[in-house]
Amino acid sequence: MEQTTIAQTLKQNNARAVAKLVMVMAIIMTIALVVNLFPTMITVMFLMAPAVIMNVGWLLFSSAIGA
Repeated sequence: MEQTTIAQTLKQNNARAVAKLVMVMAIIMTIALVVNLFPTMITVMFLMAPAVIMNVGWLLFSSAIGA
């Protein structure tokens, strides 16, 4: 029973500190995610651009032939 009392005491005394720590960790994780995804998304956009252009071209071609 001693452990549950310690857990309750920690929960009551350190709630504000834990909330602050969670917020700081969430901000750090968000910044790390953006820093890691930014170069990746640029690369993905360059790789996807030709496929998108070709698909648009095929749609225009098929609409011109089908009409």
